Amino acid sequence: MKDPDKMLKLMKFWLFGTFVIIFAAAAVYVGGVLGTGLLILGQWRFWAAMLIAAVLCIAWYYIYKSYITKKE
Repeated sequence: MKDPDKMLKLMKFWLFGTFVIIFAAAAVYVGGVLGTGLLILGQWRFWAAMLIAAVLCIAWYYIYKSYITKKE
């Protein structure tokens, strides 16, 4: 069986990477499509969406952590 600590570290890595990709993709895509460039970073809705994405990533980590520790 795999080491739970190693699996949790790997999950942290992937969730952080996922969040960074969501942040970059949203900023570039929305800024490019709307033609506003980096002005999107001044909008509260953008930051609210990033906060929701961060909370979902953190929640998923703790759900996975409880699953891994329960599995042992």
